[in-house]
Amino acid sequence: MSCDVLIVGLPPAAGCPSDETWRAAAELVHSRLTLRFGSEVRFEYVDLFSPEMAPHAGIEALVADGAALPIVAIDGVARFIGGKLQLSAIEREVAERLATAPVSPPKERAS
Repeated sequence: MSCDVLIVGLPPAAGCPSDETWRAAAELVHSRLTLRFGSEVRFEYVDLFSPEMAPHAGIEALVADGAALPIVAIDGVARFIGGKLQLSAIEREVAERLATAPVSPPKERAS
């Protein structure tokens, strides 16, 4: 089982230090999720209004309706909107998603 995490933020303003951008904050989240969950988490960061937003029309619609950035979507559902990136909340949500993955039935033993 795997879990998809998408963070949508704004591109940096001119003159903004590279370590003070939404992308930099998202990369910290990505690093932490990778350390904890490894390859079970697929991560993507996208700047709003970039060409990479094309597959995420639902997120664009949220912003058009007034949603604040950043937006964190987990498995295609916007779970956290606006404010700071709350790493512990994102980790909990991912852990819950991965824990509810269907479990294969145990294999029968040969007698």
